Amino acid sequence: MKFLKFILAVFDRIAYALVAFLMGAMGVVAFAAVFYRFVLHDPIPWSEEAARYMMAWVTFLGAGYAMGKGRHIGVTMFVEKLPEALRRKVTLAAEIIIMVFLAAVTVQGIKLMISLWSQTSPAMDFPMWVPYLAIPVGSVYMFLHLLFLVLTRSSQSISTADLELEAALKGKEGAGK
Repeated sequence: MKFLKFILAVFDRIAYALVAFLMGAMGVVAFAAVFYRFVLHDPIPWSEEAARYMMAWVTFLGAGYAMGKGRHIGVTMFVEKLPEALRRKVTLAAEIIIMVFLAAVTVQGIKLMISLWSQTSPAMDFPMWVPYLAIPVGSVYMFLHLLFLVLTRSSQSISTADLELEAALKGKEGAGK
């Protein structure tokens, strides 16, 4: 568990820096594209393609980072109205479904990436597997954050249950004396 926490902390730092860099680079590319097209009347042929590929990485890495910070979108209105025991079960079931979905997205993303291995982009002549690599990388990143959340919550539940059992046993011992 500590190893997973360490790996996720390292990946969070890398993802945060990479997302910040790519967003800045997208802004620079977009500004340059507009300037060259409308001021110099000489469009940059690769600008839209580069921005699109950077956006794919920003999207998938940003989603993984958001998952780790608990800021991923979710509908909690109905779940919050459930009794505590049922709420935990529904939340766990939803998290397992999401993990299965992310595993499927990872597998399909790898298949897609492999199928595009020898293909290059039209404007930049860039290997197409690189932008599509964002799909499995981001999906695994989200999966690991969700797995860590589930494992942490289950170990906390076990610790809480142990403490409650211990308190109940001590209460019985004190009542019997």
